[in-house]
Amino acid sequence: MKHVYETLGRLPYSERLLISILISLLFLLLLAMPFQLFANIQSGTLASATISDESKIFAPNPILTLHAQPLSLSPIVDGEIEDIWMQATHFYNFSENYPNEKQKPKALTEGYITHDDKYLYIAFICHDPDMKKLRAVLSDRDALYEDDFVGVNIDPFGAQLNGFEFFVNPLGVQADLSVDVTGNEDDSFDAVWESAAKIYDDRWTAEIKIPFKSLRFPNKPEQDWLIHFYRIYPRESRYVYSWMATSRDISNQYAQAGHLKMKIPETSLRNIEFLPYTVGTSEKSLIEKDDGNGKWEKRKYDGDVGFNLKYGLTSNMTLDLAYNPDFSQIESDAGQISANNPFALFYNEKRPFFLEGRDIFYVDQDINLLYTRTISDPLVVGKISGKAGKLSFGYISGYDESTQYVIPFEESGPGLLTSKNSMSNILRSKYELSTGTYIGFTGTDRRLSDASNSVGTIDAKVRLNSKYTLSALASMSHTNESNDSLLTEEDIDFESFKEGRTTYTGDFDGEKFDGHLWRLTLDRTAKHWGFFAWYNDRSPGFRSESGFINSNNLREIGSYQRYTFYYPESTVLDRVEPRLQFNRKYNYDGKLKDWWINPQLFIQFKKQTYVWMSVAALNNENFRDRQFDHIHRFAFEFGTKVYKKLYGGFWTENGNYINRSGNIDNQGIDDPRNPLAKAKGFNFQTWITFKPTHQLSNQIDYRQFNLWTHYGGSLITAQKIFRNTLAYQFTRRLFLRIIGEYTVKESNESATDDDGNFIVEGTGKYRRDHSRSKFYSVDPLISYKINPFTVFFIGAHFGGENDPYPNYNGLTQTQQSVFVKFQYFVRI
Repeated sequence: MKHVYETLGRLPYSERLLISILISLLFLLLLAMPFQLFANIQSGTLASATISDESKIFAPNPILTLHAQPLSLSPIVDGEIEDIWMQATHFYNFSENYPNEKQKPKALTEGYITHDDKYLYIAFICHDPDMKKLRAVLSDRDALYEDDFVGVNIDPFGAQLNGFEFFVNPLGVQADLSVDVTGNEDDSFDAVWESAAKIYDDRWTAEIKIPFKSLRFPNKPEQDWLIHFYRIYPRESRYVYSWMATSRDISNQYAQAGHLKMKIPETSLRNIEFLPYTVGTSEKSLIEKDDGNGKWEKRKYDGDVGFNLKYGLTSNMTLDLAYNPDFSQIESDAGQISANNPFALFYNEKRPFFLEGRDIFYVDQDINLLYTRTISDPLVVGKISGKAGKLSFGYISGYDESTQYVIPFEESGPGLLTSKNSMSNILRSKYELSTGTYIGFTGTDRRLSDASNSVGTIDAKVRLNSKYTLSALASMSHTNESNDSLLTEEDIDFESFKEGRTTYTGDFDGEKFDGHLWRLTLDRTAKHWGFFAWYNDRSPGFRSESGFINSNNLREIGSYQRYTFYYPESTVLDRVEPRLQFNRKYNYDGKLKDWWINPQLFIQFKKQTYVWMSVAALNNENFRDRQFDHIHRFAFEFGTKVYKKLYGGFWTENGNYINRSGNIDNQGIDDPRNPLAKAKGFNFQTWITFKPTHQLSNQIDYRQFNLWTHYGGSLITAQKIFRNTLAYQFTRRLFLRIIGEYTVKESNESATDDDGNFIVEGTGKYRRDHSRSKFYSVDPLISYKINPFTVFFIGAHFGGENDPYPNYNGLTQTQQSVFVKFQYFVRI
């Protein structure tokens, strides 16, 4: 803690004040916890005993089969459970699966399911003993996860690899996700469907209507789907109830699912979707004049049109085509800390064209061999994806007018965006050998006029039993570089690497080279003891220009272990989880590059509150041919959702870091202001969400990183990012959002002359080169969204920086733009 106080003491007063305010808000939440827990202890002991007694006679459902039949009249989706629903197939007797397992829930849930020729209908009745504690916020799609909600998880193919989830909260807000067999969710999946809900004094109800044309399923009338029904009930804990009881000792959720059988007419199996758009923009920027001063350019007006076309060849195979697609992102990427980080930053894909059918193109969670954001600005792009029997496949082809690179080296991986044109082709296929076991192939090829990169990959996943899964991956690449000195940047040209017996430069100088990648993992997922072990091998010449591989020249082995203790009768704890991670990495010369052991502890309390702590007990690294030992750091994280209107958390890491941007001049002298040395660092992040009403929300995210030569020494580098998102949801379809972001970067180093040597002043000290830059952006947006694809946006962007030109001093606006976008979804 002494180091933490010293670190905070080094910060300017304004920064200490801001961090103190943010921590104080979280401290108030933490301060209230003992009183909440004490109240639980006083009133909860008997309740726990009662639950325990009831659990002795409670019997969860065995694996059941629902036979859904059409009704005489299809239900109207308005949130009310009309009498017609009583004719539908009934499901009930939900079990609590978290935090306790296979126990009687605190609140009862039941529902009905039916279908007609075009839609699947599901109704839920959610009883609640205390409706005052109901959590429900009117929000945009996919933003209900802090609320009460219910929904369905379906695997239409029964392959037990992945499926789809559809959820709705008590105000009818929707969320849809794709999910894999172990429960890893991806909310980038979007579908067109309907939902409604209604709140009563003792319960709330919900209805869901899913078009068959929004799903993929076997191309036959008789269907047999795997299905789960869920209810999330956030109270003292975030309770999870489900129709089919599940065991955490079985990693495969679909092996524990129920069955849904029904007959769908052939007319439901095909569809055509057309999504035209039009967008208009008006923008102007501050530009440089001939004399070096700045001036505002004349306002530019522009407009564009384009379309996406989807044709359902069958119920499980689709063809997509996009011409001049508008891939501009309505919500900007949140800023990330880049200080002291020599690697390109990773941003998630947000563009709907690439998100649809994403599960087919999945290869490995940690090795990003496919990263569709490398197709940055396509003029035209096409895709076909589907499944035939046990074979699933996908193919993407796109012509890109703004090619980007991620260039991996041993100790850095810079990113580079260019104006070059390229053609990208991506092929992915998987063949199911048995339930949960498959072999796959991936081929990627990107070609420029004078360059290319081709990668071929074979991967396999074998489910050994209910707990163990073995995965393997082998990949080969061939790269033919561009010969363009204009592409080479200062942080690239000094890098070189050796593949086999040949040494290659880091420049774009037309070299040709090959590389390979191997990966082997073993996963154990169980209720108490779990682990994940890995071996990675990436040769110095391996590159995947259609992926995101930002480092190579490594051979490493590592493991993550955890043991979980559960406390089903406790009124204070849900679970305690000691963890241990280690990793040992060598380069291809056999040099030990990195070796660390990291013990951790995670504690989940009642009241949806947790703490996590971690110590870099052993952390030794060889960087730029220097050995750095004892890089010890301590990390701590706290988060709470005690109150439904105010919740948040913070994370901090303090201790030793390697200054990865350290300077050495041509005489081999270390820069005293920016040395290649072990340094002291302070890393901090906090997040707070305030929802004073069910329509208004404000989210704060603050990140900061400081690096000093030593505690009490001079600052090497610092970066601070403050982001605020204010949103008001008028209706389920209409909202106003304003995102503001402010970033400050600062660094110190010694100035160098033309020969690369430090400049010594008359006092005998090195001349200081100090930089401090500030950036801000404000992005207001009005959105009217009928479904994920039929949308109308009016938005603007205002951006600025400090001292952009001699005649503009201080924080100055440098950009402003306004845009209007309309797109309309048509399904035939």
